[in-house]
Amino acid sequence: MIRTGYLRWEIDVADERSPVDPRAREVTFRARPSYRVVRVKSTGHLDAAEQFTQGEATYDTVLRAMRRDGEETDVVIPDVGPRPFRYSESDRVETPRFWMIKIQREANAFAHEVVRAAAGFPQMVISSPALRAGYARLVEWEIFRVIEGRSTPQPTREDEPMRLDAGAYQSGVPELVAAELVRDVVDAKEFDEFCRFDCVTVLNGGKYFRIPRRPHGLIEVWDARTQRPEARLCVVFQDPGMPPSDEVVMKYLLAKHQPDLLWQVGIKFSPPAGKFESTPPRRWRRGD
Repeated sequence: MIRTGYLRWEIDVADERSPVDPRAREVTFRARPSYRVVRVKSTGHLDAAEQFTQGEATYDTVLRAMRRDGEETDVVIPDVGPRPFRYSESDRVETPRFWMIKIQREANAFAHEVVRAAAGFPQMVISSPALRAGYARLVEWEIFRVIEGRSTPQPTREDEPMRLDAGAYQSGVPELVAAELVRDVVDAKEFDEFCRFDCVTVLNGGKYFRIPRRPHGLIEVWDARTQRPEARLCVVFQDPGMPPSDEVVMKYLLAKHQPDLLWQVGIKFSPPAGKFESTPPRRWRRGD
């Protein structure tokens, strides 16, 4: 399961022999919502108030919307796909690198298709192009986790709806949505560290990468063998308004899967003082 905003998706990937070409195989991508129906609590008074301030509605519209406030609307989320991709079986055997490039290209295209479908429900997806591009990378990452057998899609819940208070979304909770995304991406121990110390520590390639939950926070890099500091890395994304927890997710995926790229793109500063501590020091808890 992976999130794009409030929406949760189960990713299915099937690799079967093509029914029309005996020498070819077909990979089929499909994204199913974890809940078929999302029950959204009405926030009509907020929309009416915004229209009133812009001169697009009368105050009577606001009053009527306030009387109706509290109603719930059921939104049905359709599947995305199936999206088939046919390839020659000889490509996988004889030119595996070329075959993997094609698979990655198709997975990336399908991931953006999922995010475009999710963006059709603006009350459930944050309206930021940078974040939506980040969601596409996460969906692509989940696709390959399913292919490798490290993630198992669950059945779509048809029996009960997922409840969403759109008013909470309207009042500005992107960081809470992003924090739930952290829960979906990291493991239980790492999420516990995130909750208690506002950071996530990743061990990869003989180095510890400690990622803080702060806007443009510096990543501390430590040598895992000597537990000595090596550097602090500054990695800045294109969207300056990205919620801090979304920054944690992006940096976590780089540290986990592409540490060399993280080391290459990061601007290096002097290393932190002291020796590495498995429990983050008190200054992490203050968030300064």
